[in-house]
Amino acid sequence: MSVLEIPAKEAAPYIRFDEENGTLQIKGKSYDDDVVMLFNMLRSKLKAFGGNKPQKLDVNIYLKYFNTSSSKCLFDLLSDLKDLESNGTTLNITWNFVEGDEEMGEEIEDFRDSLDMEFDIEPLPDDLA
Repeated sequence: MSVLEIPAKEAAPYIRFDEENGTLQIKGKSYDDDVVMLFNMLRSKLKAFGGNKPQKLDVNIYLKYFNTSSSKCLFDLLSDLKDLESNGTTLNITWNFVEGDEEMGEEIEDFRDSLDMEFDIEPLPDDLA
């Protein structure tokens, strides 16, 4: 098992996927032109991880901003996570957003409702990113 770690850039999030410990962290901003490639790399790793029938995966997402193409990538990622759950993996997902950004909070709720998933959505102060 391995760790996929991608450093943050101004317009791309920090990603750390630790297969052995069953943790995934996505943090920062996501509006880079290459974000689709970055999320596709992560999704490939997740699919391989799912083939090992993992017991659990803890996911923490804290994005201060994401654009339309990132939104599609995030929806697809959540869909992959739902597939993991359907195959027996226990998911613990917490999605944080900047306190006061009600529009982002509503968009995250829309993801959750569209995919019929259960996960926590919690606002955090901006300075915790």
